[in-house]
Amino acid sequence: MPYGEVGKNWVWMLGLGIIFTTLGFAGLMILPLLTITSVAIFGAFMLVAGTLQFLQGLTKAREWKSRTLHVLMGAIYVLAGIATMENPLLATAVLTLILGVSLIVIGALRIAVAFQNTNINQWMLVSISGVITMLLGVLIVLQWPWSSLWAVGLFVSVDLIMSGLNFIAIALSAKTEYTKEQRNPSGG
Repeated sequence: MPYGEVGKNWVWMLGLGIIFTTLGFAGLMILPLLTITSVAIFGAFMLVAGTLQFLQGLTKAREWKSRTLHVLMGAIYVLAGIATMENPLLATAVLTLILGVSLIVIGALRIAVAFQNTNINQWMLVSISGVITMLLGVLIVLQWPWSSLWAVGLFVSVDLIMSGLNFIAIALSAKTEYTKEQRNPSGG
């Protein structure tokens, strides 16, 4: 049985998929709020991670030759986390600009890779993917700082929708496989 316990409990995965998909579509309706909230939560994660790294560097890495750098990295994380939580709107704007520029560069590199590998059947798809990535980056940069209100939230929402649809597809496949096994337990 390729789905294991998922086959028996497919309804839970289906429910999870429906919840993820619903949250994703709900996020699309409140992009600015989702964007700023996501960045603020990310700031809290940086603060916690930085504090733990800082403390670990001070207390558990006494003999390590990179101890000072370890402590410094933790301190930077703490400061960045505090700054992000203190002003999530500014942090969102900065992260959005970095995201836009990164997408432009990644898209250009993807196109270069495609043209270096024209002997591969799918090189044109890789090239098209690079163009789309670049266009998305250009769209974000050209609309900056206003794109800060929608870009991060859009990516979080789309990821939730795609994850939810993936869970739904797995659950329905697992259900089909499980139903077949129940009808024909001998496998023949």
